[in-house]
Amino acid sequence: MPLNIGKTLLIRLDRIGDLVLTLPVDESLRKVDETAQVKWWIPKGLGFVAKNAEPPREAREVEHDFSLTQFFALLTELKREKLKTAVVFHAPWWISLLLFLARVPVRAGPKSQWHQILFLNRKLKQSRSEAKAHELEYNYQLAEHAVGLGSGWLPRSHLRLRPASDAILEKHGLVSKNYIVIHPGMGGSALNWPLPLYTQLITRLTESSRVVVTGTRSDDKFLAPIRASLVANENVVWLDGKINGSELLSVLKNARACVAPSTGVLHLSASCGTPTVGLFSPVPVQRDTRWGPKGENVKVLAPTVACPAHFSCIGEKCQHYACMQNVSVASVQIAINEVVAGANR
Repeated sequence: MPLNIGKTLLIRLDRIGDLVLTLPVDESLRKVDETAQVKWWIPKGLGFVAKNAEPPREAREVEHDFSLTQFFALLTELKREKLKTAVVFHAPWWISLLLFLARVPVRAGPKSQWHQILFLNRKLKQSRSEAKAHELEYNYQLAEHAVGLGSGWLPRSHLRLRPASDAILEKHGLVSKNYIVIHPGMGGSALNWPLPLYTQLITRLTESSRVVVTGTRSDDKFLAPIRASLVANENVVWLDGKINGSELLSVLKNARACVAPSTGVLHLSASCGTPTVGLFSPVPVQRDTRWGPKGENVKVLAPTVACPAHFSCIGEKCQHYACMQNVSVASVQIAINEVVAGANR
């Protein structure tokens, strides 16, 4: 009997990296049912990810915070859509209520929070905080549960991003494959590499290459000390706060390599097919085995210590305190050379 997935809404309303590690699910659903009609609700401001995906995703941008205006507009839209299934990978409480009030027949999601238990009718206990699997795998397992498939039934893949225009390169004097992107900023959900080491790495790389530093205004606490040390270095191009999401994808796609900590830009780079080096924490729920980037030319570096923590670093109580500095600048340079050589084979 052929599988009938029908009209399905997939919902992920948190950060860029989380979205990148969820979007591949819909392509796999279509592979097992070519007639499936799959749409997305994604965070406001991240439409560029869905638009530049290969293939492009049909996505509606949704504000994370509750408002009556948006709530009733979405409720009207849901009733009109007549969905068969909605899968909530991550969303605030009012999304679960919304699906309940719209009487979506199958309302699937993790069984972890009160609103999921109360308003969803096909829940899966995953214990993601135990970090036993990668985020992408958890998302595939939830999708399989939602549409009534056994674990491992859907073909696994990772997201591929293909920005349409490269006009931004000329604007900033960049030549494709002649620069390396360094993204030192992050949201703070994991340990970062020490800022002096980013400065040393950029200094060494500029001896033979241009370096593009990316970031947003929220990354200024990371970038300001680095900028102060490198202000006279003419081989550094500062693009923080100067480009939008689609332009960032073009800069990443055309880079010779990219180095970043556990943050959204790392996942975007890997999805663009760019040789990518990730700098990860040894804390179990922050490791690359839980949040690592997915792509063909990816390498991850992390301190080789037996971390006694689980959710977050315990600081000076740990015998390996400040372990991130054990990832040397030389090891990052070697990793860059390796991923670039791998891409050129």
